[in-house]
Amino acid sequence: MISIEGLRAGYGAFDIVRGVDLKVDAGGITCIIGPNGAGKSTVLKTISGILRPRSGRVIIGGTDLSAQPPEAILRAGIAHVPQRHGLFARLTVRQNVLMGAYVIRRRRKHIDARYQKLAQTFPLLAERPDAAAGALSGGQRRTVEFARALMLEPRVVLLDEPTLGLDPRSLAVIRDSIVAMNRAGVTILMVEQNVRFGLSLARHAVVMSAGTVALTGPAGDVANHPHLMDLFFGAAHG
Repeated sequence: MISIEGLRAGYGAFDIVRGVDLKVDAGGITCIIGPNGAGKSTVLKTISGILRPRSGRVIIGGTDLSAQPPEAILRAGIAHVPQRHGLFARLTVRQNVLMGAYVIRRRRKHIDARYQKLAQTFPLLAERPDAAAGALSGGQRRTVEFARALMLEPRVVLLDEPTLGLDPRSLAVIRDSIVAMNRAGVTILMVEQNVRFGLSLARHAVVMSAGTVALTGPAGDVANHPHLMDLFFGAAHG
């Protein structure tokens, strides 16, 4: 589904991602883990077109999307849920979710039907459609963000640290939501600092360090790798 080849990207004069090669299988959940500053979120931003790669290619479903703007990538079926502050606090749950269909906003009947279908997966959409997003709990806000990302029926959803700042009760909500998305046929590429959470959900895992891929393989193998902590903190880690 996703093939990244020799990817280099960054900000200003600095490369954060330094030659990443990565493949994401269709229909699965792949989790990228690694220390802060490893380039994990930069990879997602480059896939979704927020950042343009300095070199390398991002190929999705056989199409090279490396030089495409974010709207074109969204229309190609790739949705990005950012790390935080993704909702409009004063808008309602329904209004926030419908923003995900902005590029097809004239297809009102289709959009309404899509909202109703998503409400079957995410009951909050039916239970509290008129609630202000700013009044929701952290887990509920993430659920609304997931639903918004699914409005265009994407093939791929990029999740940037979906558990960031959430309490243990909210983690269960997020876990169920991610599983529901994947069961609906969506390929998920997730960046996660909560290593245990991410690897327990993923089929495949990637460890990044200093802008490169340090380790990749089945999630269970990565979780039990004897040098996993060294990859996070360096060989001097005790």
